Amino acid sequence: MKHIKENSEKSKYSKRTDEQRAATRKLTSRIFIGVSVALVLIFIVFIFVTTNFMGSDSIVTETAFKTTVSDTISTSGFVIRDISYIDNVSSGVLAYQVTDGDKVTAKGTIATIYQNESDAVNFQRICEIDDEIEELKTLNNISHSVNVGLDSVNNQLDNRLSAFVESINKRDFNSISSIENDLISAIYRKQIITGDQMNFDDNIAQLEEEKAQLQSVTGNSIGEIIAEDSGYFTSAIDGYENLFSIDDLKEITYSDIKDAKPANIDEGKYVGKIIKGVNWYLACPVTAEQAVAITHNSSNVSVRIPYASADLIPAKVKNVNQFSGEEMAIVVLECNYMSPALSHIRNESVDIELNTYEGLKVSKKALHDDYVTKITFDENGNKITEEVKVQGVYVKYGRQLIFKQVFILYSDEDYVICSDKPDNETLITGYTLELYDEVVVEGDDLYNGKLID
Repeated sequence: MKHIKENSEKSKYSKRTDEQRAATRKLTSRIFIGVSVALVLIFIVFIFVTTNFMGSDSIVTETAFKTTVSDTISTSGFVIRDISYIDNVSSGVLAYQVTDGDKVTAKGTIATIYQNESDAVNFQRICEIDDEIEELKTLNNISHSVNVGLDSVNNQLDNRLSAFVESINKRDFNSISSIENDLISAIYRKQIITGDQMNFDDNIAQLEEEKAQLQSVTGNSIGEIIAEDSGYFTSAIDGYENLFSIDDLKEITYSDIKDAKPANIDEGKYVGKIIKGVNWYLACPVTAEQAVAITHNSSNVSVRIPYASADLIPAKVKNVNQFSGEEMAIVVLECNYMSPALSHIRNESVDIELNTYEGLKVSKKALHDDYVTKITFDENGNKITEEVKVQGVYVKYGRQLIFKQVFILYSDEDYVICSDKPDNETLITGYTLELYDEVVVEGDDLYNGKLID
């Protein structure tokens, strides 16, 4: 019986212990949940307060750099020139004395005529040898000059190497030969300056020997092709030469350009043509809005013809032709810059650059309106103080923000170009945006004089 009683008491004790443990776990769980809820509430309150009542000192800046942009009209350009054909008056083989884009004088020799191709090739090689000998003799004189420095020669070599690579990348095959000769000349110059080559007497002797050998087997010429007019020579004949006259530039319409077709030309009849005078013209289709912009712009513009030349070509607005019933206008540009590539072009992509703006580039996100103090004096010398709202940017200056008034010259979708030298009469604050200023593009609660971390 005693054993049964002891077991009963032990069972009751074990049951009370389990109940106590369960109660403890329940209490602990409630405390944990309560603490967690309290922490979440505190965090929410913190976020609410910092978001709505405390400004963030975190700012993002970008540096103001100087740049140049232009109002550009992208279109096409139909080239109109005053030309004269050069008749092929011989059945022999021609050895040209000029290349495309070369300037020629009236009655100047365009080509020499030979009985056969071998004589013509030999004659052209003799001309090349004469040029090479003249260049080497010039290089020989460098060794006696004390005015030529190695840095100058290295810069010249770098520039000509860059020009050679660029001409290859752009497939400017008309210019490669000339640029290659300039590059070789620069290499020779460096050899002379560094002492790797004392002189080119041996090279000159070899060339003179080659020339004498060619002359001994080359027949005499049987005639010449003479230029009747002065201008620029080109061998290209495309059938558009006489489609438009420069006397009718004011009458050219968009339909004329759109419907232009080449005439059938017997290319064997001509050896090339002369672009007479120094001026040639681009007839460019533009919208009515673009025509108005061009009309109100200065008559001097710049032109880029990206697939023909890397240069920015100066041009003058000759005419702006707008006719009723025409969906597009025609702007006629006068140019006088010439190169081998430009002597060939007829219908090319063209970018017309109108106004050019130079100033400090700033993101549009940086622009703000703020009040500044304007101080003036009346006729009696009394001080007048007023608050004026102006447009400007906030600039980081040490640990402080300064509001600087800006004057916008040009605006794009994402950025503006600001003047770095505005008129003092319109500059209320006395200072404006400067080169290399750290301009705030992102930040909260911005104001003049704000201290930042």
